Amino acid sequence: MKFFYYDESFLNKLNPLSKVIAPIPIFILLCMINDVWTPLAFIFLTAFIVVVLGKIPVTKFLKISAPILVFSVSILILFLFATRSELTAGSPVLFSIGPFNIYQISLYAGSAIALRIYALLILALPFSLTTEPSNFIRSIIQNLNLPYKFSYGVMVAFRFLPMMETEFNVVRSAHKVMGIADESGVRSYFEKTKRYSVPLLVNAIRIGERTALSMDGRAFGAFEERTFFREIEFKKIDWIYIFSFWTVSAIILITLYLTGLMGEIGFYFGSFG
Repeated sequence: MKFFYYDESFLNKLNPLSKVIAPIPIFILLCMINDVWTPLAFIFLTAFIVVVLGKIPVTKFLKISAPILVFSVSILILFLFATRSELTAGSPVLFSIGPFNIYQISLYAGSAIALRIYALLILALPFSLTTEPSNFIRSIIQNLNLPYKFSYGVMVAFRFLPMMETEFNVVRSAHKVMGIADESGVRSYFEKTKRYSVPLLVNAIRIGERTALSMDGRAFGAFEERTFFREIEFKKIDWIYIFSFWTVSAIILITLYLTGLMGEIGFYFGSFG
């Protein structure tokens, strides 16, 4: 299981915390924005950062963001048929589908919500696609002084997921060698769950025991502080990235405001219509 895309790009060289701090103000703003142009602008900005600064192939970016897009479109479709009457009052009808009327305000408000959700979710991609989990754990330990006992526990949990997938593939291959084929159907699903759960549970216990013995052999938790083989600090390039992101975001917001494309900020769509 490969969660992250590793590449020698500009984003890979940054402190992981800088990729978390930079989008926070925009994340908060997008939660309250009520127009389609603001989230659309930050969708393009995020795509540029991922593809150009992160060197993520466009096809991979589209493949990863496709489920997010499908979810956002489903929200739009649901909003078209479930808009409250107070919002659609006085709005022209675009077309009708059977007994349902699709109002202009429903399409606009639904598009705003769908784009907002899409923009909020892909804001995490510059971090998640270019950050190794162990580097992120080291960063929060060294820069935020988070207790390393808790942090390394989180890192071990991250490491367990791909290991368990490998064990699952081994068990499935062993079943195929023994002539036990996976069949379709509900009954077969429960049988597969029973066949896989026991060996996976045994392997998980074995891996956990080995990990505990390894950490105990290295005196994990014996001291309040520990040394690090790799130091991850906030460098000048990290501050440049953060302030550059904020500067570009401010330019986008000011431009939208001056051109009249930015809607009112709030949690409701009372200004539409």
